Amino acid sequence: MSSQEVFVPATVTQTNTYDVGEVRRIALTLPRTHVLDGRTLPIRDRMRPGSAFLARPWGQRTGKYRRRMYTRSNCAIDAPGVLETIINDTHREKADTSPWWQTEAIDYLAATGGTIEVRVDLDAQAQELVIYENSQNVQSNNLILETDPEWSMLRFLALAFSTGITPFLSYLDYMRKKEFGRIIGCRGVELILIVSVRNPRHLLQHEKLQAIAASHPEHFRYIPVLTREWPEDWSGCKGRIIKQEDEEGQEARINLDSLFGLVPNIHECHIRLCGNASARDQLIEGLRQVGLTPSSFRAEVW
Repeated sequence: MSSQEVFVPATVTQTNTYDVGEVRRIALTLPRTHVLDGRTLPIRDRMRPGSAFLARPWGQRTGKYRRRMYTRSNCAIDAPGVLETIINDTHREKADTSPWWQTEAIDYLAATGGTIEVRVDLDAQAQELVIYENSQNVQSNNLILETDPEWSMLRFLALAFSTGITPFLSYLDYMRKKEFGRIIGCRGVELILIVSVRNPRHLLQHEKLQAIAASHPEHFRYIPVLTREWPEDWSGCKGRIIKQEDEEGQEARINLDSLFGLVPNIHECHIRLCGNASARDQLIEGLRQVGLTPSSFRAEVW
């Protein structure tokens, strides 16, 4: 693969607002070809589930375009060249691009066929451009899905906090296209998805996930958790699934009782976590305190 870095204009083709000013889904559609140095080259989509693409959105605070990575929420075989992602406003003091994605500027781009630049790389040997991925190798600090022969035989526990559901939506799209890895002699993958959010507005693709779980109970289990507010008729889980309990003069205890109640045999799972660093650290410490070691553990945090 050539090291030549190229940015192409991707059209903002769809927006879906879950919580005004807070969370929305964006779809960017790349052209099929791009002219580079006088040559018209095809653009190929080889992105693995769980990986991220690089875009150049506008920085609302700095007043210039910024380079930012966005985890993809759909998969290449389902929608090649259409990059979907879910973006929230971080509300951090130095936040620059995250609040811009929530503004009417994005709606205007979607309505007028406006574009946002996305990075592709030149594959000189194949004479084509390939959508750039943040990483192509499985590592402890990323959530790229294992190769097909590997993931289809595993039992995953995916823990998603807030918009941390994004890579796992990509997992699910891909697994469904691959019939959950079912082949002769192999029952296929089992994916347990626990989504912990503050309120019902942040339950992304909630009805769709419920429907998939109902249709494929042997392969997919969906557990939504609301931590701060819920409707009176909410029958699902409530409160934090990872709790730190501090006692003066003693080591802080990490209470995982709620999590163990949802997944009693957690030590048999390959845990994948996407969320804040404190959730990751507390989960690791809580498992250590009770002497449990999962089959594997990988996390992507911010």
